[in-house]
Parts: sequence; structure tokens; C-alpha cells
Amino acid sequence: MTGKRAQKDRKAQKSEKKELFILTKDYIVAYWITYTSYILEFLILMLTIGYDYNSPLSNVWLKRGGLLVMIFGWLVWYIGRKKLGHESVDIDPLGEIARILFHFGAQKPPRYKKPLVTDGIYAITRHPQYWGTVLFYIGLAIALESIPGLIGAFVIVLPAHIWRAKVEEKMMIKYYGKKYIDYMQKVKI
Repeated sequence: MTGKRAQKDRKAQKSEKKELFILTKDYIVAYWITYTSYILEFLILMLTIGYDYNSPLSNVWLKRGGLLVMIFGWLVWYIGRKKLGHESVDIDPLGEIARILFHFGAQKPPRYKKPLVTDGIYAITRHPQYWGTVLFYIGLAIALESIPGLIGAFVIVLPAHIWRAKVEEKMMIKYYGKKYIDYMQKVKI
């Protein structure tokens, strides 16, 4: 009798579990495009370091401002990552690396439906990690006095993240439904 009951309990638990995301082709493409944008931006920055083209960014206060924007971007990314917690379901390898680095000793979470996070930094922006990354690259380009790097941040990194956010939001609407649509109306960015 206990064997049958245990089986029923396991079946009930399995039926309650849901995958957070079923990775779509669009999301996989968006994921790789954003990471390719990081590589391209990094190459642009590295190739233009020290190149003197009488940059209007050659101002010590602008460089310091760029450094502050870079640090702020990293903090926005980190706070967003931390708010999701070690229980978040990572759907990309770099997310998994971040989970290991910033949530020491955390076990890989079970893949089941997690409540929608709408408080903290997520009450200000729906995608703090994406916007933090974009701010990081903008600040880095300014700090390094790289006009090509600044252009790359706006022309390569920013559009890649906007597209990825839109693809991810389609997945979130499919998963959370009206709850996410209400959240999108409340938090615009």
C-alpha cells in the first residue's frame, strides 16, 4: 500500500513541476547574438585603445564619469542577478557560471515554476541584467576614450539586448500570462 501511495505522490509532484522556459530557436539565436555583441565590442575597444584621434572624450572628468557609469552598470547587473537568487533557472552557460561565482555553494535549482520577481530592482526595470551590461560597455568605452567603442555599444550591444529582451518577454508572457502582461504595463522598461 505504501508503495502505491508513494508512486501517486511522485506523480502528483511531477505534474506540479513545470519547465520555466522551453528554449525557442529565437531565444537561442538572441542569446548567441548578445554574446557575439560582447566579443565584437571588446575587440573594438581593444583595437582602439591608445589610438589618438583627437577624441572629444579625452577629458579626465569624462573618463571618470565613464568609470562611474561602468561601475553603476555592473552594480545594476549584479543586483538584478542577486535578486533572482540561486533558485533561478539558468538557461545559458554564462548564467550558470554567474550562479556558481555569486551564489557560493548553491545547488543547481529544480526546474519548476518560480514566482515572478517584480520587486526590488525589478520594480524599476524588467531587465536589469541587460541594461546593466549595456551601461557597463558604454561606461567602458567612455573611460577608454574610444569613440568606435562608444558607437559599438550603441549600435551593436544595445540593439542585441533590446531584441533579446523582446524575445524573452514573449516566453515570459507564454509562461506567466496575464501576470506578466500586468507587470509589463506597470514597469515600462
